[in-house]
Amino acid sequence: MCTRERIEKEMMASEDPIWLAECSAMGEVRVNREALRALGHVSRPLRVVSIFGPRQSGKSFLLNLLAGSPVFTVSSSDFPKDPRICMWISPDEDSPEPRLVLLDTEVFEEDLEMEGNASCPMFTLSLLLSSVFLYNTRGPVTLDKLDQLLHVTMLTNQVSFPPINGSDESPLPEFVWCVRDVDLEIDMGDVELLPADFLDSVLNDIKDQHSPASTICKLFPRNRMKMSSSKVHPDHGAVSGKELGDILEQFADSLSRGSCIQLDSRALGAFMVEDDQDLASPMDLDIPTKKQRTMEETMTPRGSCTRVLRGDMAETATPLGGSVSEAHRVKVETEMPLGSGRHDAYSHSHTAPSATWREGRALAEGGPVDMKKPVCLIENMKTGELQVNQEALNILGSIRQPVVVVSIVGMYRTGKSYLMNRLAGKDTGFSLGSTIQSETKGIWMWCVPHPCKNDHTLVLLDTEGLGDVEKGDQKNDNWIFALAVLLSSTFVYNSMGTINNEAVMSLHYVTELTEHIKVKSSQEKEEDTSSEYVRFFPAFVWAVRDFSLELEINGNPVTADQYLENSLKLKQGHSKAVAISNDARECIRNYFPCRKCFVFDRPASKENLKSLEKLKQSDLHPDFVKQASDFCNYIFNCSKEKTIKGGITVTGSLLANLAVTYVDAIRSGRIPCLENAVLALSQIENSTAVEEAHALYKTLLGELLQLHTETQEELSSIHEVCLKEALEFYMKRSFKDEDQAYQRGLMDRVKAVYEAKCQENDSISQNHCVALLMQLEDDMDTEESYMKPGGYNQYRASLDDLIQSYRNTPGKGVKAEQALEEFLKEKNERSKIILMADKSLSAQQRQFQEEQARAEMERHRAEAAREHQRALERRLEDMERARKENQRQLEDKMAREQRAAQEEHERVLNQKLREQRALLQEGFDDRTRQLEVQIQNLQRTNESQQRSRRSRGGGCVLS
Repeated sequence: MCTRERIEKEMMASEDPIWLAECSAMGEVRVNREALRALGHVSRPLRVVSIFGPRQSGKSFLLNLLAGSPVFTVSSSDFPKDPRICMWISPDEDSPEPRLVLLDTEVFEEDLEMEGNASCPMFTLSLLLSSVFLYNTRGPVTLDKLDQLLHVTMLTNQVSFPPINGSDESPLPEFVWCVRDVDLEIDMGDVELLPADFLDSVLNDIKDQHSPASTICKLFPRNRMKMSSSKVHPDHGAVSGKELGDILEQFADSLSRGSCIQLDSRALGAFMVEDDQDLASPMDLDIPTKKQRTMEETMTPRGSCTRVLRGDMAETATPLGGSVSEAHRVKVETEMPLGSGRHDAYSHSHTAPSATWREGRALAEGGPVDMKKPVCLIENMKTGELQVNQEALNILGSIRQPVVVVSIVGMYRTGKSYLMNRLAGKDTGFSLGSTIQSETKGIWMWCVPHPCKNDHTLVLLDTEGLGDVEKGDQKNDNWIFALAVLLSSTFVYNSMGTINNEAVMSLHYVTELTEHIKVKSSQEKEEDTSSEYVRFFPAFVWAVRDFSLELEINGNPVTADQYLENSLKLKQGHSKAVAISNDARECIRNYFPCRKCFVFDRPASKENLKSLEKLKQSDLHPDFVKQASDFCNYIFNCSKEKTIKGGITVTGSLLANLAVTYVDAIRSGRIPCLENAVLALSQIENSTAVEEAHALYKTLLGELLQLHTETQEELSSIHEVCLKEALEFYMKRSFKDEDQAYQRGLMDRVKAVYEAKCQENDSISQNHCVALLMQLEDDMDTEESYMKPGGYNQYRASLDDLIQSYRNTPGKGVKAEQALEEFLKEKNERSKIILMADKSLSAQQRQFQEEQARAEMERHRAEAAREHQRALERRLEDMERARKENQRQLEDKMAREQRAAQEEHERVLNQKLREQRALLQEGFDDRTRQLEVQIQNLQRTNESQQRSRRSRGGGCVLS
């Protein structure tokens, strides 16, 4: 036996679990070196099953079933002080199957406040290291039980997931909810239910989209629940114990430092075994109840659990219903035998959008875009004109998510592109160059999924260097600077050396912003509009490169932010030089009240700087690496989404329209007006929102509605669902529809579609009923056969049978009575002829039969009229409900917009108050008095808006 095999046998001789990782109260994650050595000697592929759940919920019992022996202590009261993960490795070293590794997470905080969040890192590791993750609870299958898994809501704060192009690339394991000590009623008439059907009803009750249950649905897609596909390294090699240990150490280090775990291609799919067999889902954990478990099953518990590893399950998980996309599935299993029947309670429902439609809508709304390399957004032509690149516009147009836009500006050859590549998580992308010539021309764009904010896209804008002597066009630099400010939510100014007076003066572009940008279309005094720029302008970050001084003022150490604020203090005096110097400082302070500063050491030696993008991180100066990391973390965690005046969130498509609007104004020789730009944007966006919401209503109505309907109520119910979805889509997409003209247009178009669908429904029902009556009439004898004595009574009896058969036939629809009334009206003339031909009846008997026939016809006529009236009343009710739904959603939207506008207004006011206090401390009383005028105007505006909102009593009501 070779040395390695001998060591492995010795390490695996003991079947006792060993602690793998633990988390201290301070949040430090410690890894057991002995456990890593044990993993390091397992060269075979691994299959990792972890379990998580409250204390005393039977986790160890389930793991013992999988292990085939009592290796984990059951019902122990001796809990470790700190949260930890214990590991057990299967000793079956001679088996050709992948090696089984079981992970038991101890000390689960049931306290909903989760003091210190100490268990959260252990939950994250337990999830990321496993190929099957078991969430174990006791008691009923309820939403409250699922919502106890609060740790899952913090997962996206600790882990940055890569974009997923297909389910086979998901870095997350299968998710199994094991509910212990519960008996479910699995029979419903002739239908035998599965535990997953009970899970459907739980997940259909999700109201809070930020709850743990909702997060679980978003993180674990359906096709991962369906089949346990193999996951391997990018080089197609299976994951061994040593590789798993290496991954654990990387993750533990990230969690200890409080940084985001980056699941890149090295970690993606590294936790499951490569296997060409068609492995079914390990979700089907079939465990008998205590009452049903036999002695034989108790003695051989492993047999009932091998399906979690072997993959015997043949059927997929059950849909979650209308409230959750079919693309998001979870599996629940209970302590009971699972029946073979399957009941899909949703498959025949027409009251909620189907999962297929929701999936399509999610795609239509635009998911994250992950560009492999930057593209030019605004090209600086050789003629000096600016031109928007259509390819970039198409990319932005596909992004319906909020965007966080970071632009960088600075003198040429100051290393701007390197910082932007770091933000993109790449070594290369934006061109760095290595000569004195500027590489970037115009404004280049790189869109990537935001590493820390779900459902957001990070848009990076790298601009050409300012002051390029080869270009020699100062006006062109001003436009590049202005566009970078207008398009971004965080504006990074990159400079070299120190922030001295020369550096501040080089930002003269700020002093000229008002010459190139107007806030309002009307002619107002500058003092009335200067505070309005703050509503449009981004946060300001000054990046000082190759900083070689000590951060201190008058011998006292200071932070980089304090260094910046000290550099922006106004100079005393009244000379022209002082006025010019203070002008740049005042503009920075007024236009960018939210400021941040980072200083960077030189990244490498002068020689190595020529090939900076090719250097490994180990070749860079350690201080620079940390400074760059701090800069990136700040941008990721503190940069806000792009908004425009009123707190309106900007999506990718809106950003594209903004770029076109601003560049078109510049090309035409006009000064871009921010107020006009927002108005033009609202018109474009609202028109598009109407078209897409209208198309959505029609698409959804066509999918959910199967004509003809049995009742008008059924059609109305489907209409309400479709209308609600269409209105929600419109409200989400539109903004500044001041007089609700666009919304009224949408409602008119929806109403026209609904009325047309009602008429179509009437017509199909009418044709169906007429065809049914003709078919039933064919079964009657010919009219000539009734032209004899006693024939009238025979005819009436046959006609009554026809009416009874007609009424007993289901599925006639909304025109059942009207079609019957018209049919009997036609038959009434035939009836009179047969009555007159019946010589067996006396004149008095004929008269009685005629009166009886007229009374019966009148009853049918009245019933048809009532049916018609009910349909009309229901349509009127539909109109009223539509009006109320429209009004409700409009009021909700207006309330949200008012809150956003109020928050923006208070932000501007507070920034002005802070600046006023700073000027007082610096001794500039005259400027303080000038600022007081702006503050008073803002306060009056705030009070006026509040009075206006109170007088409106909650917003406009559409009629």
